[in-house]
Amino acid sequence: MKWLTEAEDKTSSFLIDHPQAKKWTIWISKFIIEAISAFIFAYGFRAFISPTIECVKQWATSGDAPTTVNALISGGASGISQAIIKFIEIFPVNLIEYEKTLVSILYFVINIPILLLSWFKISKQFTIFTLINVGFVSLFNQVIPDDWIFNVVNIYDDHLARAIFAGITTGVSSGLALMIGTSSGGVDVISLYISEKKSTSVGKYSLIANTITVLCYVLFSAIGSKTNTYQSSMKMDNIVTMALYTVVYFFVSSQVVDLLNIKNRKQELQIITSDSQLATVLIRSFPHSCSIIDSKGAFSGKKNFFLIMVISKSEVKKAVKMVKERDPLAFMTVVDINQVYGRFYIKPIE
Repeated sequence: MKWLTEAEDKTSSFLIDHPQAKKWTIWISKFIIEAISAFIFAYGFRAFISPTIECVKQWATSGDAPTTVNALISGGASGISQAIIKFIEIFPVNLIEYEKTLVSILYFVINIPILLLSWFKISKQFTIFTLINVGFVSLFNQVIPDDWIFNVVNIYDDHLARAIFAGITTGVSSGLALMIGTSSGGVDVISLYISEKKSTSVGKYSLIANTITVLCYVLFSAIGSKTNTYQSSMKMDNIVTMALYTVVYFFVSSQVVDLLNIKNRKQELQIITSDSQLATVLIRSFPHSCSIIDSKGAFSGKKNFFLIMVISKSEVKKAVKMVKERDPLAFMTVVDINQVYGRFYIKPIE
């Protein structure tokens, strides 16, 4: 819409002329997005991944009140927290009533060494906003009332729906944080660090780390179901079933993360143009170079130039707009690229 475009242009012009206002606008925006990201994850965790026993009792429609929870296994620090709790439950203790609090505490504690890695190896601003996200997740997981869950959502017995919605909420939470140059903590920080070094997608590294977490959780759950009288009602086939649905959850989550986090996705822009200066305009506007091939139109027989340029997906819209403005008759194709080798500039994480 025209009025929206004009408003964006005016806002952009104002912020360019007022650097302090721009800085505070960016910081406040990041803070709000981190809070939203944290709430989405915490609510998804409580509603779909590992609801409290109180929610499960409210959802139960018949029979005796349940004493255990059929949980999916979360990824990252929250999944490690679940695995640690299952390890403790190998011994004859009953933690079901305290699991929500324990997850909140362990989630924060596990993230401390990861945040130290982030502080020294990635960036300080990145670490501060990631810490905000981690803190909000721990807080929201603890304070969200159970009635906000069982009065709104009731798909506890539909494991496939739970896996899909868990993947969507977790993926959106991580994706929102990554879109603004931060993260939701845990494995995301490690996988982001690796992906920045390798210039590839984040999701697959998270998937590998989360698979290891699932295997540990299943192992500890299986042992606990035999050694802990409080967990004796858990059946091995049910544990394996939830682990298999967790694979669905991880797959959906990784796809959503890679869909939202386009910074590390590369595309090749191929341009056929008669403008000899278009290449100069492009390399002055982007931190990437391009190749020029002299060519000739098969139908017209006229000389033209074939430009090849690799850019980040987030830069494609700007590049296409610039080419159209410079040469309305230019012919362009955009090709997805799985991997780039060689020097390719990526803006450092702030």
